[in-house]
Parts: sequence; C-alpha cells; structure tokens
Amino acid sequence: MSSEVEPELYLALKSGNVILGARRVIKQLKSGENPKLVIVASNAPPDVKMEVEYLAKLANVPVYRYPGKSIDLGRAFKKPFFVSVAAVMEEGESRILEVLGVE
Repeated sequence: MSSEVEPELYLALKSGNVILGARRVIKQLKSGENPKLVIVASNAPPDVKMEVEYLAKLANVPVYRYPGKSIDLGRAFKKPFFVSVAAVMEEGESRILEVLGVE
C-alpha cells in the first residue's frame, strides 16, 4: 500500500496544502481549522505521537500511521529532512484520501 501512498503525498504537497512538522500540526489541530488527514511516522517520539493522536481524535480527524520512519516520510515529500508528523489540509489533485480509504 505504501507504494501508492508516497506519490500521492508528494502530489498533495505540490498541488494542495500540506503542513510538515509536529509543532505546526499540533498548533493547527488546536486552532480549530482541522486538516483532512494527519500522518504520523512509525518512529515519531511517543509523547508527540500520543498528543497528535489525542488531538486528532478530539477533532474527528483520521490518523494514518505511516509504516516507514521519519526519514522515509521526509523522502516521500521529497524533502532533505526528517518529517515525523504531517497534516493534509487540502489534497489538491492527489488521491491520498481515496487511496487511504478516508473519504
């Protein structure tokens, strides 16, 4: 499944609106303007993972547990850094929500 996910993540970043980084995603979840999907890397720090999943649950936002590590998630977005948490605000031309069965 992740082979379908990576190209869609990059397309969402390019054509839609994606927030990268745990602090920014947590701030967004607390603001009330909720994303359509939250993605958490498998090796995200436990306290960050717990807080993001808790806030997402309160906001009725689906959470996708990315099977790869944060370096792999960063590579999926074609970024030269680690990404432990990301949020899809607008999917743009991507089918990320459809691929993950979120819609």
